[in-house]
Amino acid sequence: MSAPVQQYYDRKGVVRLAHERGLNHITENSVNAAAYHGDRPLKRTKIHGRIYYTLKDIEAWLAGEAL
Repeated sequence: MSAPVQQYYDRKGVVRLAHERGLNHITENSVNAAAYHGDRPLKRTKIHGRIYYTLKDIEAWLAGEAL
C-alpha cells in the first residue's frame, strides 16, 4: 500500500492559487509573513532544502483570509 499523494506549492504557487480564488491582496510577502511571523497560520514543509506548502494547509489559511 502506498502513501497518499500530496500536492505541494511554492510561494508563487500559493499566490497564484489565492488569486484564482479572488483573493488578490495575497502576495509572496503575505505568504512569507503567514509562514514565519505571528501565530504562523500557514504551515511550511521543507523538501530538499526548499520550502513548500501543502494544498490542505493553503486552503485552511485562505479560508481564514476570505472572511
